Amino acid sequence: MKIEELKKGLIVSCQATAEEPMRDSSVMGRFALAAQMGGAVGVRMNGVADILAAKQLVTIPVIGLIKHHYDGFWSYITPALRDVEAVYATGSEIVAVDATRLPKPEGKTTEFLMREIKSQFPDILLLADVSTPEEGRVAEESGADLVSSTLAGYTEYTRKESGQIIELQPPALDTVAELVQKVSVPVIAEGRYWNEVMAKEAMKAGAHNVVIGAGITRPQIITKKIVDELNTYMERGI
Repeated sequence: MKIEELKKGLIVSCQATAEEPMRDSSVMGRFALAAQMGGAVGVRMNGVADILAAKQLVTIPVIGLIKHHYDGFWSYITPALRDVEAVYATGSEIVAVDATRLPKPEGKTTEFLMREIKSQFPDILLLADVSTPEEGRVAEESGADLVSSTLAGYTEYTRKESGQIIELQPPALDTVAELVQKVSVPVIAEGRYWNEVMAKEAMKAGAHNVVIGAGITRPQIITKKIVDELNTYMERGI
């Protein structure tokens, strides 16, 4: 796949953690199909089984990743070359990797890992998940084909204290706008985008794509958002 083939628009993240009620690869695959039917231009899938479930059902590009926690390392989004290799074997058009400044397993820096990926897997697009604009700049210099604001607000140095769970905190629109100014590759807005209102704001800021995950594919969080707002209304009348 060539970078020019990724259409502008919505990408749907179809993911569920082990304790969530929708945690099943066949369900994730059907979420991907539903996203395609609704007009999404791509889907983001975690884990080999979920990626393959989506690849069997959709024709739009699949962003593949593997969330792999290595002892002693915070980075967990496809953080090692072996994880990239597993995603590559699924036929994913794009692989997403942690491109924060945090160290990677096996003592590798982000820059070294990304250059290694581009060298060994030149025919897959490399998406850099970053938490700051500067990380985006470094990622582009290291070979990233796309940069995403996925981890803004999640790394220790970008996290903001709030009474809300992180999924319900505002998206980092300022990070998207700065990334657009710092890099020449397409910028993807991801992280706490819930609806078309937020998505349009990201596009106005210059994003090529917007990723919505929890707002579409995590019903327990959708429910909590509505319940919290309803409770506020019942308690305060606002």
